[in-house]
Amino acid sequence: MSLKDVFASLKDFDPKKDKVGGNSALPAGKYYVSLSGVTHQAKNDREFVMFTFEVLDGDFAGRKENVFPSLELVTSTGKPMPDFVLERSIKTIMKIASVIGFEFDKRIFAGLEDDVTNVYEEIQQAFSSHLGKTLTLEIIESRNKKDPDHPYRNYDFYEAEQPTTPEAIEDPFADNPGSEEEIDESKIPF
Repeated sequence: MSLKDVFASLKDFDPKKDKVGGNSALPAGKYYVSLSGVTHQAKNDREFVMFTFEVLDGDFAGRKENVFPSLELVTSTGKPMPDFVLERSIKTIMKIASVIGFEFDKRIFAGLEDDVTNVYEEIQQAFSSHLGKTLTLEIIESRNKKDPDHPYRNYDFYEAEQPTTPEAIEDPFADNPGSEEEIDESKIPF
């Protein structure tokens, strides 16, 4: 992309109110991505697992999208987490596993009542050997009545063809034992 193209892409940037840092979110749509990370993290005494997807092609190649399914049983205000939130989070984790081709051990969720930290750690470990797998990520935005400038972002995931590993090319000189002839270095012109 040329400097002119980059400048043109900033047409909606308002230097009086917009921040310089930070990445703008990927627009709604479908993206061919790879699972580039699964990490258990904590912020403000709240734990979560973060799935990171990297866009592999198109105008947004190299950009990343993070998805944060939460398995916390209480909200940040101390109220019980609504069942639909937990259901959506569990479905998200299971769907990601399914579309990248591995059978996720559902027994991991049996420990939710006891220790969510261990559940997050087990999820991170379960996905660690599947990093780099490809899938299609669909971002769906819906209206946020309380904050119209920040629509709700929902995700869905679909299978994608996994890249094939090229077969090793056979060495054309493998059967050649070489020459026994010695070369006199004084006859080499360089």
